[in-house]
Amino acid sequence: MDRYGIPYTYHTFIEEFGRNNAEILTKHFDAADPATIQRVSDEKEADFRALLTPGALQPLPGVMAWLKHFRQRGVVQVVGSSGSMANITAMVRALDIGDYFLALVTGTHLPKGKPDPAIFLRCAAVAGVAPANCLVIEDSIHGIEAAQRAGMRSVAVGALANSAALRLLCANLAAPPCLPLASLAQVETPSHLFG
Repeated sequence: MDRYGIPYTYHTFIEEFGRNNAEILTKHFDAADPATIQRVSDEKEADFRALLTPGALQPLPGVMAWLKHFRQRGVVQVVGSSGSMANITAMVRALDIGDYFLALVTGTHLPKGKPDPAIFLRCAAVAGVAPANCLVIEDSIHGIEAAQRAGMRSVAVGALANSAALRLLCANLAAPPCLPLASLAQVETPSHLFG
């Protein structure tokens, strides 16, 4: 955003994390036409993929154990991300985790990004599973809200797990349960999370 003279703080990044580029960029580029938004989005995503050099990424603690656990039990796993398909595939390839997933689903072309539940409902449809039988692993508040709106249980990971915003969102007892975990390594048998 600096190259366009638009201040973009870490705080703003965190507030918007998990949403799609079109919504984020339209907010920051006054009166920009769709072609400009698309061009800036493409530049941003290309810059991100340039950072994904060999060895640049390692799975977070617990991720591989969870992926293996669910695969051994025949649980269908799908990646659902607001990121572009090029970014999703680049990250999956860099982490060497592609064989764990039935599908990779991007929300880039959906009319609304998270917290709209469309991306997760699409993942459930691809997996052939009812939303109530899905578990979403998320690192953004918008993603947890989208999971709740889709009627799906969720696990909030990373710094999000200790946030006041998450506590407020998860206080809604009518919503599907959300388990905050700073690290997936905190749980050894994920299939018993919600009873």
